[in-house]
Amino acid sequence: MADLYLVRHGQTELNVQSILQGWHDSPLTARGRQQALATRAAFAARGVAFDHVYSSPLGRARHTAELIVGEGRSIELVDDLREWHFGSLEGTSNREMPPQPWGDYPVAFGGESEVQLQSRMVAALSRIMARPQHDCVLAVSHGSACQEFLEYVTGEGELPDNGAVLHFGYCDGAFSLLGW
Repeated sequence: MADLYLVRHGQTELNVQSILQGWHDSPLTARGRQQALATRAAFAARGVAFDHVYSSPLGRARHTAELIVGEGRSIELVDDLREWHFGSLEGTSNREMPPQPWGDYPVAFGGESEVQLQSRMVAALSRIMARPQHDCVLAVSHGSACQEFLEYVTGEGELPDNGAVLHFGYCDGAFSLLGW
């Protein structure tokens, strides 16, 4: 069985302001950088060594991945690990959003549906884990994207905190949640 560690990026300036980010970007806060470094230390303490590292191309995820694995380590950017695309809702207050689940709500604003997000995440992580010599993989993504992947694997999902680590097993094309 191969290991997939799916990490939500560290806290950002827009997280603090309760602004819906989606495909918009925002820098990590000092706390966000500390979350990534704490994750790095936790992996080191457990002897976890990644053979491959992937990240959403959005700066907040990429920067989190860089802090976790250190300088000079190759990180492959994967567009399909991006956050939920909310269209024109991006940049608005989270308080203006209806209660979850959002389902198709963002589609009317030029975004993608919940089903599209989940399908995109599952396909991306399945492609990654099916590659040869992918025994211990780090993938850094986003809150709703991680939540939808968790929902796919377990049948239920909650929004992981900034910096949260979800540990999945992968065997014969199937994922299982091992912890978080």
